[in-house]
Amino acid sequence: MGRAVMVTSFKGGVGKTTVSANLAMSLARMGFRVITVDCDLESRCLDIALGLENSSLYNICEVLTGKHSLEEAIVSHPECHNLSFVAAPAYFSLADEDSFVFTEEQVEKLVLRLKLDYDFVIFDLPARPDKLYKSLVKYSNYALVISLHTAASIRAAEKTAMALEELGCGEACTDIMHKNLKTRLIINSFMCRDAVNGDRPSIYDVINKTSVKLIGVLPFDEDMARGQENGMLAYRVKKGKNNFNRAITNVAKRFTETQVPLLEGIKLDVSKSRLT
Repeated sequence: MGRAVMVTSFKGGVGKTTVSANLAMSLARMGFRVITVDCDLESRCLDIALGLENSSLYNICEVLTGKHSLEEAIVSHPECHNLSFVAAPAYFSLADEDSFVFTEEQVEKLVLRLKLDYDFVIFDLPARPDKLYKSLVKYSNYALVISLHTAASIRAAEKTAMALEELGCGEACTDIMHKNLKTRLIINSFMCRDAVNGDRPSIYDVINKTSVKLIGVLPFDEDMARGQENGMLAYRVKKGKNNFNRAITNVAKRFTETQVPLLEGIKLDVSKSRLT
């Protein structure tokens, strides 16, 4: 049985889609069977991040409502046969929610099917917790809360973690059926020098404010930022020799129960001892 991973934050623009796409590719390149599903129905950017723009005929809404089969909606990544993708609708607005009718049983059946067929199922989620979001929480194993290295984003991460607990599915949950969700924090675009100089929170400050266990720190990487604008995943930017790729690979390894030291292999402009 595979593991279902939600990538989430109640704040937009923190890098959920970037993390979803690159974590999926990192795991797939390690030999795992991975599928990533764009559940951000209104924004729909995962196909661009994966380099699969305009490659899908059918989408997750059509699969859930039974209009088309899962097999019809799945797209294989041309650069990695282990990585598959299901798109969000080409156009979806708040007005469309009433016509997007599905049941909890349909969501449970889909997630179970995906977890049987793949080692990792990664859901890229919206900032607004819609009906699909709330349903997926109940059947996922991990919730990766993404936070930028800013005060507003850290507060949003804290609220996201609290909301996940309120939905009754966190590690403190007493309902055995819905106790399996493990919430973990990823700090994205971490500014090492600013943290050392006290201009931004330290890693420990972010952990304490969000009260979420840390699974990864992704330093700000100018090479990655430029590459992403050109539709490149991290493993292709400078042939993978960039800090973001090293950091997201560390996160992927931790999902395989491999112990990897924080900031392992990452080249920083400050001493690691001053950060940890």
